[in-house]
Amino acid sequence: METEHKSFFRTRKVLALLPLAALAAVVFWYVSRYRTGEDSAGGKQAPPVAAFRTARPAAAAAGDEAEKNILALEIQGSPEFKRQVTGALRLILMADPDAFAFIKKCIYIVRNENKTELYLDNGQPVAAISNAHAFRSMPWCAGILAHQAFHSYAKFNSVRKQKFIPPSPGTMKELRVAANPVIFDVTTLGSALDLEGKASAFQAKVLAETGGSRAELKRVRYRDPRDFSAGHDGNYSTTP
Repeated sequence: METEHKSFFRTRKVLALLPLAALAAVVFWYVSRYRTGEDSAGGKQAPPVAAFRTARPAAAAAGDEAEKNILALEIQGSPEFKRQVTGALRLILMADPDAFAFIKKCIYIVRNENKTELYLDNGQPVAAISNAHAFRSMPWCAGILAHQAFHSYAKFNSVRKQKFIPPSPGTMKELRVAANPVIFDVTTLGSALDLEGKASAFQAKVLAETGGSRAELKRVRYRDPRDFSAGHDGNYSTTP
């Protein structure tokens, strides 16, 4: 009986140690798998964080390229205006790279002025933006850039019939048509309203993608067809 009693307690001790043994095995496996040891060639293995470190230069290069694309547009105005427009361009680039490429292709200069409009300066398309439109919010500024880019696109389409090729950024070429900000081969008020409607639709798209508020979106989407204030300052005219 005494022998059976001792065997019973020994069995209980062994059973009690089994969880500790299992835990020790798991810890040993984990340390063996992730420790920095010697590889088969005799050199040190790279720690797991090395993969992240090698990926960082690629991400930094992509960021530098994006910044280069943004800075390709010449922004003229106060430091605050430049920061606001640059921030708006970053929002567009992150939200919709295709829209950003379109805007970058159609606008060469963004200029802080008293009136928001699109005009040509020595053949180069200028998006003039007032403080009221630039600083309403950053997404609103992004939408204004989109609006003026569409007007620039319409302008260049209207003069392609005369075989005019828009100059590249940084170059100068005289435009042999009237450089009026509202002349896009508009012959009737109806066509002017149609053009403004398309520009506003693109503005609303970019505004929504960059985080515009509900009130801002409502102002653009549900504007009166004859109300141009959501994309311009002052009255919109079809006369030179």
